[in-house]
Amino acid sequence: MKFQTTLAYTLLLLLAMFGAGTVSALYGFTVGYSALQGVKQPEGNPSQKLLQSSRQNNAADNLEPEPEFVSERSIIVAVYDHIQAQEKNLQKQETTPADEEDDFIAVAEPETETSPTETATFPLRAQVADLNLEITKGEMSGNDWLMEVNIQNNGQESVNFLYNFLEVTSDDGRLLSTQTEGLPNEIPANRQQYSGIIRIPAVILEETKTLTLQLEDYPEREISLEIANIPVVR
Repeated sequence: MKFQTTLAYTLLLLLAMFGAGTVSALYGFTVGYSALQGVKQPEGNPSQKLLQSSRQNNAADNLEPEPEFVSERSIIVAVYDHIQAQEKNLQKQETTPADEEDDFIAVAEPETETSPTETATFPLRAQVADLNLEITKGEMSGNDWLMEVNIQNNGQESVNFLYNFLEVTSDDGRLLSTQTEGLPNEIPANRQQYSGIIRIPAVILEETKTLTLQLEDYPEREISLEIANIPVVR
């Protein structure tokens, strides 16, 4: 009898443990299921999405415009002109009243000699072979000094120019920065006159009286149009 009682208690304990384990498992499943109801399985393969994103970025990079290269000469001239302008501004700030009075007296004194370059008037022309270059006017406009120019090709073949290589030098030999507007890069052989403007910052021309302009064809550089003694009219 004692053995049967012990066996009965053992079976009862096992059943109780099994029931408790079952209830705990069901409760844990219910809690986990309710917690994961708002979570969805990702659509597609993540590695495929990364690959597609990389391809799209590469395609966007390929669509970007190619950078424009600036000539080294243009950069050097622009920096040099900027430094010259700063130095002139500093000289103005350091000028004393006595210096200003001396400058006024010097300007008021009549000049005894007149150089040929000061009497030069527009238009000024240069001709090489069948190409004609003409400067019709020079004047101040705001913060710039402008030259109105015309180019005409009377030959049989078109001529190409790259205006980044246009050289304008002052009477003291300084190479000045310029900006060309309106002139086409290719001058066809149609006897038509093409007009444009050459713009020079006025701050770098304060002590300049005359300029020299030189323009060569590109890339052959067989034609060189040059006009000297261009008066800086203010």
